[in-house]
Amino acid sequence: MSRIPRWLRITLYILIPLVVLAWALPYFLDVERYRPMIVAAIEKETGRKAGIEKIRARLIPQVGFVIENFTLGNPKNFPEGNVLSVEAIKGSLAWGPLIFNKEFQLTGVELVNPRISLLDDDRGKNNYDFSDVGKSAKAGPATFRIADIGHIGLSGIELSMGQVSSRKRPPVQFLKVSDLNADLSDIALDVKKLKQWKVDSDLDGVKLEIAGLRGAIEFKSGEFKLRDAQAKSKFEIQVGSAGSARGTLHVADIEHAIAEFDVRTSVLDVDRLMGAAAPSASSTPPRSSRSELLAKGRVAADKIRYAPYEATGATADVRIYTDRVEIWPISMGLYGGTLQVSARLDRKQVPERFSANIQVRDLDVAQAAAASPDTRGKMTGAAELDLQVFGSMGAGLMDSLTGSGTFSVTNGRFPGMDLGKTVNTLAKLQKIISFGQVGSNLGGEISFRSIAGDLAPGGGRVASRRIHVDSPQGTVDMGGSFGFDQTLAYDGQAVLAKSSGGQVENPVDAIGKVLGGVMKQTVGRVSLPFAVTGTFQNPKIQPGRGLPGISTAPTTTQASQTQTTEQQPQKKKSIFDIFRKP
Repeated sequence: MSRIPRWLRITLYILIPLVVLAWALPYFLDVERYRPMIVAAIEKETGRKAGIEKIRARLIPQVGFVIENFTLGNPKNFPEGNVLSVEAIKGSLAWGPLIFNKEFQLTGVELVNPRISLLDDDRGKNNYDFSDVGKSAKAGPATFRIADIGHIGLSGIELSMGQVSSRKRPPVQFLKVSDLNADLSDIALDVKKLKQWKVDSDLDGVKLEIAGLRGAIEFKSGEFKLRDAQAKSKFEIQVGSAGSARGTLHVADIEHAIAEFDVRTSVLDVDRLMGAAAPSASSTPPRSSRSELLAKGRVAADKIRYAPYEATGATADVRIYTDRVEIWPISMGLYGGTLQVSARLDRKQVPERFSANIQVRDLDVAQAAAASPDTRGKMTGAAELDLQVFGSMGAGLMDSLTGSGTFSVTNGRFPGMDLGKTVNTLAKLQKIISFGQVGSNLGGEISFRSIAGDLAPGGGRVASRRIHVDSPQGTVDMGGSFGFDQTLAYDGQAVLAKSSGGQVENPVDAIGKVLGGVMKQTVGRVSLPFAVTGTFQNPKIQPGRGLPGISTAPTTTQASQTQTTEQQPQKKKSIFDIFRKP
């Protein structure tokens, strides 16, 4: 037979005390005297400790009974506690069969404030399995028709699900549902007749608490229906201050209970969602060899906000297993380009570990930079990114990140960075290289053909072994890191080349004018070491370790005098070489 769904097994479990109660119904006018017998019978049938505070019979408005404060304990090798506790169980009997046929036919049952606690352990056992539930129905008097319960009403349901790793440790709760009401009809204990079951539930006001998320997800509206072994639901939920969502849920066959869902939201605020993330429990989770698919579906958002940035048209396929969650992948539009993220959340350890593959294509850097006042107007270009990251959920998420990747930006500019001021800061060119001469045209913004490098998150920072910049003014190679606290720490070397005709004069041209007149040599390029510190909002460019270097070549006249000699490679010189005789 197919695996019976968890919710169905616990529903059958709830009926156990009702079945055993049938043994005492012939004496229902004095049922209190039989309370110890009923409790003993339930314990014998279930192998669990049971408790009933009081049993009362009633005649108006219907013949029936009331059980007050019923409890059914956890099995052996599980922590102390109850798998089921009910504030009151109210049963009704049919008058006709009772008077004319002396049959005790249960027509309706109401459970007030049932508390259900479902636990799994690392041995693959659980506290809600009751494989002999069908035998209890046969054990009652032949005149008791327990299989024909007309209606079961449940009000104020509280359902929790958790895991235990040891009898000495408290359970780790990962899901709790509260304030749930449900109506069941045409209920038979024979699981082969599931298609006749009917379930209706109004989800308005239901609260859902999930481990790792502060506060509760509240259902603003919704309904759940079960007909012909198919479950369907429509709902609207509020996820704290992160946003609201609408969705549907469908289970095609409750005997093979794999839920399919579709959830959509207009705006999802990631900052608020992450702010609601609670620290993970410190308990070690149980090991389980089982990996079963529980649900699959699609999640979509018109907008995703991660202040100050915003993405559009996000969609993701999600699969939820007993031991992990997979996302294949999240796709969205991001400032003229696309962003894709494939992720996996592993639930076997605490804190829960995750991995993600991130891919960015054709990102308009100017648009992305304009989203923040601190970066607006500071860079343009088209960016791409490939990054794989690993980390742990919880308060230390950013510090836990590790991984590797690459990035590139092409055909861009730094409109806010003046080339002349930057170079003068690095090498004091106006006084050192040009011998105190001023007036050289060193202005102009920095443009580049490409910027490319590697990335390696770790320890709250993102490190790069080498970042290479190729621009009309020269090249830059640097390495270092930036922190998630927005601090900068880079060292590098800029190699500036002589400008071609018609272009704006640069520092190499200024040096060439001096050396051309003094030493009859042509300057080909200048190497400048530098360091970048400060923050993203206030970067500081300073001279780096070492001295600037100059590469020179003979003038045109000198070159013509040595045409018959073997051409020698150019020698890279220090700035102090200009004071030596040629």
